[in-house]
Order: sequence, then C-alpha cells, then structure tokens
Amino acid sequence: MPYQPDDITRLRKASYALEDLPETIAFPQRAGDEPREPLPVVEATVDEIAFAIVEAERESTTAYRRADALKRLYKLAREAGCIGADCAATAVMKKEGQ
Repeated sequence: MPYQPDDITRLRKASYALEDLPETIAFPQRAGDEPREPLPVVEATVDEIAFAIVEAERESTTAYRRADALKRLYKLAREAGCIGADCAATAVMKKEGQ
C-alpha cells in the first residue's frame, strides 16, 4: 500500500504558513481546573485554537523574558571584566557588592 500522509502532514503542506504547525495544542490552566491533555491540532475547534494561541503567547513571553535576562547577565558580566571561562554570576555579584 502506498504511503498516505497523515492529516497534520497534509495540513502543513497545504500552506507555507502552516509548516510549523504543532502536532498538538495546549490550553491555559486556571487555578482549580483539572489539567487538560494536549489536543491534536487537527481535531481542534476555532475556539480551542484561540485558547491555544493565548497559551503559546504566554510561553513565548516567558521565553523572551528568560532570554532577555540572560542577555543582561552576559552584558553585566562582560562589563565586570569577565572572559569566557569566568563565572558570570559571581563576577556580577562581586561588582554589585562594591
């Protein structure tokens, strides 16, 4: 039997804009709610996609803030005179303690 691409593969190939579409989507969790299992994107309703966008944006914001904090630590360490093998956090704490 010839290979038949699954729904997600066909959906990704339907448009260049969909090539990074995830297999499943996650939803924001509210306090007290039971955790929901990730839902296959090919089964998601329009409303479920909207909720998944909210969760993806939250994750993106968290990742951006983490990367930005690391960049600031790197910059402060370099300003404190660190070179590649030096411990960045130690140098920054020493400089801040002066």
